[in-house]
Amino acid sequence: MAIDPLMNVAQAAQAYNQAQQTGVVPNTLPEQEAPSTGHGAFSSLVSGYLQQGTELGRTSEQLAIQGAVNQANLTDVATAVAEAEVTLQTVVAIRDKVVEAYKEILRMPV
Repeated sequence: MAIDPLMNVAQAAQAYNQAQQTGVVPNTLPEQEAPSTGHGAFSSLVSGYLQQGTELGRTSEQLAIQGAVNQANLTDVATAVAEAEVTLQTVVAIRDKVVEAYKEILRMPV
């Protein structure tokens, strides 16, 4: 059985989101699902994570504003800002890898 790296990344992200939302980390690894053969699976995966990143940024901004007017816990504000920073760094790193891969494809002989 071939291991699909995109599915493993997606499952890891889902497990992380689940742990973050519930505060409980599952003890078992999820079973691998069959990869979808439909077109646009990668683009829908990327757009979904971009939407999550955007929502995380908005939440961080709202907490920072509440912290500025002394309506939020400083620890929550610092955590939200750190999460937004890590998300932005991840998005930039992925963008750089995609651009690098595109340039590599352009250099391939025909």
